[in-house]
Amino acid sequence: MSNHPATSPHHHAPAGLQAWLDSVDAAREPSVREVEIDGVACVVKRRRASVMQGLSYGLRYLRALGLAVGCKVFLGEFPNPSVLLRNGLAYEAERLRRLSEAGCRVPDVWMEAPGLLVLEHVGEDFANLIRHADPEQRRQWVRDLAVDLAQFHAQGHWHGGAQIRNVTLRDGLLWRIDFEENTGGALSLPLAQAYDLYQLLSSLLGLRKLDDADPVGLGKLMLAAYFAAYPAPEVRARLKRLARVICGSTAVLRPVAGRLPGRDIRGFFQVADTLRTLF
Repeated sequence: MSNHPATSPHHHAPAGLQAWLDSVDAAREPSVREVEIDGVACVVKRRRASVMQGLSYGLRYLRALGLAVGCKVFLGEFPNPSVLLRNGLAYEAERLRRLSEAGCRVPDVWMEAPGLLVLEHVGEDFANLIRHADPEQRRQWVRDLAVDLAQFHAQGHWHGGAQIRNVTLRDGLLWRIDFEENTGGALSLPLAQAYDLYQLLSSLLGLRKLDDADPVGLGKLMLAAYFAAYPAPEVRARLKRLARVICGSTAVLRPVAGRLPGRDIRGFFQVADTLRTLF
């Protein structure tokens, strides 16, 4: 699948967008809303300031610091917590514009204001399509997901939120959404890309209501298709190091946690079983 702009035409913003925004009570609007205006679908994202914002930032900084320390201990890199927290709607709008200029299939930014971002709607929820596909179609779409991410990475990009829920399908092409996270700004490119691949893999195997006879087989197919399209030895090395941490954890947890029900728990162990193929 190519990311060339000639194969990914954009829609135009509806003429009545500003009138619609003026007609709604912004204080009552959800943080994300899909809406159709003049027959054109849009995504309206909002972030409201609050008196708790300073406290919230402090708590998020402590969380980011803890994650950074863990990343240094287990993966050998220390992402700057301040860079990790340099995110939000303004940051997303900036990234989307850069990626669009580079020819990637991402939504157009139709309007930006403090606490407001209006984006082009770019298709169907791909996670839902995979969930309800027949086995043959599902395997093909897993390959497509892997190859699309590989091509995105081969162009020197990283997503930061590469889970299946942030991939859509429009006109037979895969598109990427949700670029608020700044993990790649704080990590080396190979580790940021390895983290993208891990996110995609874990979101596939943790997908709720996914009725597949061989989920680990799907995971192995995803890894094989990705590295066939983008060999990337440095990405493989970072993913392999992450795999050792995850597989080591499952060796300790499996005797007890492995017997517990729940899709998230099963998915975690299935991810570990998939990543073992890297050793």
